[in-house]
Amino acid sequence: MRISAKIMAEHIKANLAKQSTQLMETQLKLASGKRINRPSDDPIGMGKVLDYRTTLHTVEQYRENILESRTRVQFTEAVLGQVSEFIEDAKKLATNPDIEDKTAFAQEIGNIRQQVLGLANSKYGPNYLFSGHRSDTASFDLAPPYGYNGDNGSHRVVVGEGITVPIEADGSQMFIDGTDNLFQVLDDLETALLATPYDPAAVKSTVDPLYRIADRVKLARSGLATDYKRLDRTDEYWKNFGNAVETMRQTVEDADITKTAIDMQVQQTAYEVLLATAAQVVQPTLVDFLR
Repeated sequence: MRISAKIMAEHIKANLAKQSTQLMETQLKLASGKRINRPSDDPIGMGKVLDYRTTLHTVEQYRENILESRTRVQFTEAVLGQVSEFIEDAKKLATNPDIEDKTAFAQEIGNIRQQVLGLANSKYGPNYLFSGHRSDTASFDLAPPYGYNGDNGSHRVVVGEGITVPIEADGSQMFIDGTDNLFQVLDDLETALLATPYDPAAVKSTVDPLYRIADRVKLARSGLATDYKRLDRTDEYWKNFGNAVETMRQTVEDADITKTAIDMQVQQTAYEVLLATAAQVVQPTLVDFLR
C-alpha cells in the first residue's frame, strides 16, 4: 500500500510537534531547576510538594518565634544582671559599719533606686517587659509605695503544635519578696542614712530584705537561663527537621540538572535530525505528487 504524501506530511508534522513540546518542557525544567512546574507534570508529586511547603512554612514560623523569644530572654537577663549589680552596691553600703559621709551614701542609694526603677519599667519593643499580660502598663509606680501595676502573666511563645514555652514576665516575682518591695527598701535605706540622729539599726534592718530580693532576682535569672537552653534545643530540632523536609521536597520537585541538560541535548539533536529528514522526504514526495 502506497503512503500518500499528505499522510507522510501529517505524520512528520505530528512527530515534530511532539518533539518540540518535549524539548520545550525539558528547557523549562533546566531553566527553573524543577522537575514539576505545573500540577499536570506529576499530580501525586505536586500534592507531596504542597504538603512539604506547608510544613516548611510552619517550621519557619516556629523558628521565627523562637528567635524573637531568645532575643527577649537575652534582653531580660541583661536587665536583671544590671539590677543585681545595683542591689550588690546597695548591700555594701547598708553593711558598711564606718559611714563617714551619710549624705553622699544616701544620694548614691537614691540614684540606685531611680536606676533600678528605670530598669524595672524597661520596654521590649512597645511593651513593658515586667508587667505580665498587662504589657501596655508601666510595671511599677515611680513614687512610694512603688506599687506593681502588672499581673502574674507570663510571655508565652509557640514553639510547636500545642506546645508553648512560658517566659517569666511578672515583675512582682523579681523585685518583691513578700512585703519587701525593692524600691521601698532602697527608699527606707536612704531615709535611714539621712536620719538625725543617725540610727545604725534602721540602716541594718534593710540588709536582710536586700539579700532576699537579690536571691529572687538570681532565681529569675536562673529560670531565664533554663528557658534559653530549652528554646535553643527546640530551635536545633526544628532546624534539623526543616532540613530533612527540604531534602524530601527537593527529591520530589527539583530536577537533576546534569541529567536534564543531557536530555535536552539529545532531544535537540533528535529534533534537528527530524527536521532534516522531513526536508529530504517530504519535499521530493510533494514534487513527485505534483508531477
